[in-house]
Amino acid sequence: MPTETLERPPPTDGPDPDPPPTGPTVAAGRVLLVGLIGLVLAALLNADSLVAQAERKPFGWSRDVSLMVWEPVQRTSHFLSLNRPRQWIDDRTGRSQSRGDEGFEFPPVDAGEPDTAAPGEAEPPDAPPATEPPPPDPDLRTPTPDDPLRIWVGGDSMSQVFGQSLVAFAGESDVLTSSLDYRISTGLTRPDYFNWPAHLAAELDRLDPEALVIMFGANDAQGLETDDGQVFALLSDEWIAEYRRRVAGTMDLLQDPDGERIVYWVGQPAMRSGDFDRRIRGLNTIYREEAESRPWVVYVDSHAMFSNDAGEYEAFLPGLDGRVQDLRQGDGIHLSRAGGDLLARTVLDMVEAEAGID
Repeated sequence: MPTETLERPPPTDGPDPDPPPTGPTVAAGRVLLVGLIGLVLAALLNADSLVAQAERKPFGWSRDVSLMVWEPVQRTSHFLSLNRPRQWIDDRTGRSQSRGDEGFEFPPVDAGEPDTAAPGEAEPPDAPPATEPPPPDPDLRTPTPDDPLRIWVGGDSMSQVFGQSLVAFAGESDVLTSSLDYRISTGLTRPDYFNWPAHLAAELDRLDPEALVIMFGANDAQGLETDDGQVFALLSDEWIAEYRRRVAGTMDLLQDPDGERIVYWVGQPAMRSGDFDRRIRGLNTIYREEAESRPWVVYVDSHAMFSNDAGEYEAFLPGLDGRVQDLRQGDGIHLSRAGGDLLARTVLDMVEAEAGID
């Protein structure tokens, strides 16, 4: 019986060809490419928002790197008009990035009348010194149920819990009405993020509050930029002078010409971090000193209220009912509900005493 001989195929030149790509590999590559295109398109559509977020970062290398990355993307987005859809959506939904405070500057500190004499020319001997009349002593009226006292409380995130407590306590009285306006991550160092003087000026016109309770500082312990682009390091001599100018100017903005408004400027409480507390003490010193020269501003020292006998941070202290309890949140910065109640009751007692409310 004949046998079958199996022959090998003839050899070929070169290595064997690679097998064609399989289905799953091609699919994964396409998904990766589509995802990458989607990320680039999303960045171009939201470039203005990405740049705005970078600008809000504290001054330093992280902010510089973020701007270096996103500003070219923003320029490309504007060149291709890819920023228009986001602007249209924000305008229609009321989420426009415009804060409505463009061009608003911090009110300058009143330095008195300028010297109009020519160089080398002395004032006439009989000319009285150019002085302005002293501001009237502030006075809160005694309210009635038909005409309750208007209280406004607000500021940075430190005023959230405290402000909620104050509004709740005020709601128990038939002669008080109150409103709360807190903005997280805001202050006086970064008007490019949120311009408080501009906002306060609008609120004064809208609500005409008679007792204004305000609290800043937790987000202000960072470098700041002046109107002419200079950046000052925290608590440097230049920084202190500029921040003092902003505090003083804001206090002047809040003054009522008729002396019918009192501003209760609440200082920051003690902080758990020793370095942060040192910076906060520096800010509180500015608040206290500027308030002392303005009769319409009352400085409320919350640092002492939330410190131990040595003046250091202490979370567990007596609350409103006298029981020792945790007055701070876990971050060692913000107030707990018990801490907010204690500070709110303290401030509201001051308001009621000034207004003659029993």
